[in-house]
Amino acid sequence: MKKKIIITGGLGFIGSKLIKKLKKQYQIIVFDNLYTNLVKKIDGIKIIKCDLTNYKSLKKIKIKNIYCVVHLAGQSSGPKSFKIPELDLKLNLLSTINVVNFCKLKKIKKIIFSSTFTVYGDVKNKEKISENEKCDPKSFYAISKYVSEKYLIQLCSKYKICWNILRFFNVYGPGQDLSRTDQGIVSIFLNLIRNNNKIAIQGSLNRFRDLIYIDDVINSIILLIRDTKHKNEIYNIGTGKKTTIKNLITKISKLYNKRKSLKISFSKPTPGDLLGSYANIEKAKKHLGFVPSIKLDKGLRLFKDWAENNFY
Repeated sequence: MKKKIIITGGLGFIGSKLIKKLKKQYQIIVFDNLYTNLVKKIDGIKIIKCDLTNYKSLKKIKIKNIYCVVHLAGQSSGPKSFKIPELDLKLNLLSTINVVNFCKLKKIKKIIFSSTFTVYGDVKNKEKISENEKCDPKSFYAISKYVSEKYLIQLCSKYKICWNILRFFNVYGPGQDLSRTDQGIVSIFLNLIRNNNKIAIQGSLNRFRDLIYIDDVINSIILLIRDTKHKNEIYNIGTGKKTTIKNLITKISKLYNKRKSLKISFSKPTPGDLLGSYANIEKAKKHLGFVPSIKLDKGLRLFKDWAENNFY
């Protein structure tokens, strides 16, 4: 009999890809508010429309014998967090508290929580960041995810629930919503360059990121779902390599044959934006056998091909 897994935010960018990889091995139930997703349904998957910020309605869901919850739901835009910080409080922190309490109620013993590299902030004199680095989040979004981590850890300890946290670096790839300009640094630049010969950059070209392809992210989650040895651990999920904004723009403009014609203007950086960091992934390699397989050039080409067939 297949083990049951709940995926919150299962119709989102990461969740929908995860489901397609897991649905043959596991019985999957999706919790989603159905608000902002490109994907509206997945064949053969039970979808429960719910508001994770409303525990009274959440606890009424009749469900049992769940092996694991993968908690992907939340507000994921740094810029939006400065405009509407209350969203982060509700959609990130409150939803996480409610999910843990739901696990206690339904006797679910394992939670995997999706967090973000932005919890580290700008670490002085260090670019490659390990999980034991002191966190100093700069945006309201990053603060909400870091505080959510802390609540999750304390509540899970209280209720004797096993937890793991994945701190994703910059995820990109097919399935990302190109119409959104408030999240996804690769998708933002890909969409700008494919549609324009002139783009405006907020901040410096010397900023850098660790860009990880969606399939590698999905693999990291699957490895952790299957893992039974490493409980109550935090893992960086990235490539372990840094890419400057300048290099990213150069690579994308080459794909669209616009390297010489593209004109760039500059404006002030987004509030809370970071100079950069990239992941030390040795812990994930050692514990989980996690090894990213998609290099940036290939990932960008696959993303571009998908975009041309799905966005007009």
